[in-house]
Amino acid sequence: MKQKLAFIFILSFALINANAQRIGIKAGLNLADAKYEYTETSISTSNLVGFQAGLIGELPLSDALYLNLAALFSQKGTKLSFMGMEVKFPITYVEVPLNLAYKYDLGPLKLFAQAGPYVGYGLSAKMTGSGLDETIDFGTETDQMKRLDFGANFGAGIEIGPVQVGANYGLGLANISNDPDETVKHGVLSITAAFLFGK
Repeated sequence: MKQKLAFIFILSFALINANAQRIGIKAGLNLADAKYEYTETSISTSNLVGFQAGLIGELPLSDALYLNLAALFSQKGTKLSFMGMEVKFPITYVEVPLNLAYKYDLGPLKLFAQAGPYVGYGLSAKMTGSGLDETIDFGTETDQMKRLDFGANFGAGIEIGPVQVGANYGLGLANISNDPDETVKHGVLSITAAFLFGK
């Protein structure tokens, strides 16, 4: 597990460092509210607060178009409410997004919008609260979660010099549950700040 994690992070960093004109660090807050459905059971969801942090790189394609690649630790999941109980369901990933960004120059600052796919590799998952404290394993059995997640990102923000501040929504397209009666798809609103080094 640790070897796989190290390989993913080193590979992502190598890709960022080899291709990016600017590299930097990024961190922020996640408001995660996964779509959760279970057959014939009434379950509501609400935001679970988490964080994300990691490395980013930026490659210019023209004066206004850029490719952004990142390797991030990202906490996702949701809060589940059913039968008067509330259970936290956090799932942590190493996530690699690849976004196409458009920047509009306003002189002292730039506005940007971006979109693109992401893929995530699950590190840990658990359910806690209301007397429950259960670690969820990754695998192919019905009581396990699928380790790989994928989806699409949509975001916007402002850039002032080397600093970027933005909001992003990650729409999960993969059902990460192996249970045929259960559906779990991520949805995460992120508020982040980044500092980029280079030109």
